[in-house]
Amino acid sequence: MAAPLFGIALLTGAAAEETGGATACRRLTFEGKRYVACSVDVARFEIEVTWRGEGGKPFGTIGDYLQKMKSPERARLAFVMNGGMYEPDLSPVGLLIERGRQQAPVNVSPGAGNFYWKPNGVFFAGEGRVGILDTALYLKEKPKTEYATQSGPMLLIKGAIDRRVLATISSKNIRNGVGVQDDRIAIFAVSEERVSFSDFARMFRDALSCRDALYLDGSISQLYAPSIGRTDQTGTVGPIISVFDRPARPPAR
Repeated sequence: MAAPLFGIALLTGAAAEETGGATACRRLTFEGKRYVACSVDVARFEIEVTWRGEGGKPFGTIGDYLQKMKSPERARLAFVMNGGMYEPDLSPVGLLIERGRQQAPVNVSPGAGNFYWKPNGVFFAGEGRVGILDTALYLKEKPKTEYATQSGPMLLIKGAIDRRVLATISSKNIRNGVGVQDDRIAIFAVSEERVSFSDFARMFRDALSCRDALYLDGSISQLYAPSIGRTDQTGTVGPIISVFDRPARPPAR
């Protein structure tokens, strides 16, 4: 799906050059509102999801996560973003899979709040592909998954915006989420000002050409992307999504 040009302003010239490079993060303006978007091609990058370190203690902040990261990993780090909603003890509200192991179960319970809007969904990465499926379809299809996080609501499903999302024009907040263009390209985005769910969904569809998109969280939205001068580290977070450059392959002999 080609992105229409109306209403979209990208950084150009020297500014665009400054925000390019390996991190693939850039600033953009859509319908007069400012966002940061970080594109991830899984052929070039690795996506990981986590929420706690040694001893089972939640990291709690991106700063704490970075502090505990080993130097070789830190050297490959492209960016970090909070990766879904959490309980008071910082545990994920829904599914979290890390290195192929389920750390928190799928949540299909009814409840109040954004997570429980139906359909909610699962972002997953595994075997060189990425995807977003509504939770019921994820459970039915059981795609190969190395990393996953469950959140809600779904912002886009096959390019369509749900009526409930469209009706949320009065609810505005700083928001972050993830979209996929295809099974190779994921785009993580955060608003730099207060936007509605419908604003956010249209941005994923019309500015970023995503076919599916999932809301991750609001108000606490954090992004650590030094290449564009965004270094959030102190806000409380639960699940954490990190993106790394893939290690260089040794030359063929």
